[in-house]
Amino acid sequence: MRHLLAAALLACAGSASAEPATVDAAARGRMAEYLVDMFPIHRIFSHLMEKDPEALKAELDEKQRACFSQQVNRTAFVARKRRAADAFADEAPEEFLASLKLLDDGAGEAMKRLGGQSIDNVVTGTPGGLDPSAMAPDQLVSFMTFAYGSQYRRLRELSGYGEFTDQDADQPSTSDVQLEAMAAEISDACGIPPKFFE
Repeated sequence: MRHLLAAALLACAGSASAEPATVDAAARGRMAEYLVDMFPIHRIFSHLMEKDPEALKAELDEKQRACFSQQVNRTAFVARKRRAADAFADEAPEEFLASLKLLDDGAGEAMKRLGGQSIDNVVTGTPGGLDPSAMAPDQLVSFMTFAYGSQYRRLRELSGYGEFTDQDADQPSTSDVQLEAMAAEISDACGIPPKFFE
């Protein structure tokens, strides 16, 4: 009888450990917010709208401008990233949860600072960068793990950073690909000629 009970317990333990991970809505939403704040490229498009309103009026009609404004606000960008987060969670839940933990452990905050500063530099036309030596030790470890850990390649791609190691100069960067994809989406949604974003 003891042998049968032990076998049953082992079978239960095995089935429990084999149960696939699940990702709840809160975790998916948190990942989407991280992806937005780590590389807020929607701010580039917002700046494009705000820097020269008169030129914008000359190129786009009122309906196009209203649509453009709606497409580049934070709410719309979060919705885009939520779709990406949902796909990640559904396809690779364990990898998703490990990536979210890394962000929660400090990488997310470090990348928010880097992303915000990078976009500020683009918008203002000023050079600058994040000094890793200014990070707390645990945050620096999380940042380096995000930047170079092979298991976080998908997270880097979704965030817009791609690989931090040398990239093929003939290939567009991950950030350029995301910018072009967003421009194409806005163009389709608002009936704006693609040449407007060139």
